[in-house]
Amino acid sequence: MNEKDWLIIHTVWQHQNITRAARQLYTSQPALSYRLKQIERKLGIALFEESGRQMTFSAQGRYLAQHAARVLNDSLQLRQTLQSLSQPRQGELRIGVTSNFAAYRLPDILARFAEIHSGIRVNLISGLSEEMYQKLQREEIQVALVKDDYHWRNGKRLVDEDDYWLVSQQPLDLRLLPQLPQIRINHGGHVTHLIERWWNANYSLSPRVAMQVDKLEVCLAMVERGLGYAIVSSYQPLAEGLCRQPIRVAGEALKSRTWLLYHHASSDASVILPFVEMFPDLGVSQN
Repeated sequence: MNEKDWLIIHTVWQHQNITRAARQLYTSQPALSYRLKQIERKLGIALFEESGRQMTFSAQGRYLAQHAARVLNDSLQLRQTLQSLSQPRQGELRIGVTSNFAAYRLPDILARFAEIHSGIRVNLISGLSEEMYQKLQREEIQVALVKDDYHWRNGKRLVDEDDYWLVSQQPLDLRLLPQLPQIRINHGGHVTHLIERWWNANYSLSPRVAMQVDKLEVCLAMVERGLGYAIVSSYQPLAEGLCRQPIRVAGEALKSRTWLLYHHASSDASVILPFVEMFPDLGVSQN
């Protein structure tokens, strides 16, 4: 099936009449009827039911006509996107990103992006993953860099991966961890759940949370002064004197993964796709 076949089916479905469809397609009625017979033989189906002089689509024909509309729409959008990508990129790109990624990984990427695509203005907002994902759903932003893929069914790409460590000023006996002060940083719902799984698999008592902070550098400053231990990702280089132990869940190291989520079938593709391509794909992508 090529695009012309899909156009024929769609046009006949629209008009429910061979003569009018042939007129719109700038062909003759016999030529159009012959082409429809070829499509039927190719697919092994009957497009129409026998109903006297009236044209009635069969169940298979109706399904094919509905599919033809989607194929033609996707083809049109593809051509429009390719045409827009051939033009100088201009417009506004709205990005939502987790705070730590914004602080430690994104600045260099944005600097390169601005140098390559000077016509694209970047509007950036940072916060928790859940907040950024909600903004993406509401289309307040076009791209989100977050700590979970949220089963996003549109464009997504795994773009960053770090380890989670238990860090402390002095070596710790992990058996005594529930009695020791913990400096807790807000990781967001997804990572917090993974850490809780690890904790509950190893301890019957809850952690003794002595401090709750919202920034990684604040957390590490407290740990360096011996005020407690913390569980952090390797976004920021750790001080050489800190002790560190990997966190494992079901025998596997707990990873801090950053996903880039975006609307791949968007009218703003000319500003979204150049940003997406700034990131290497570390896993399965959907483009």
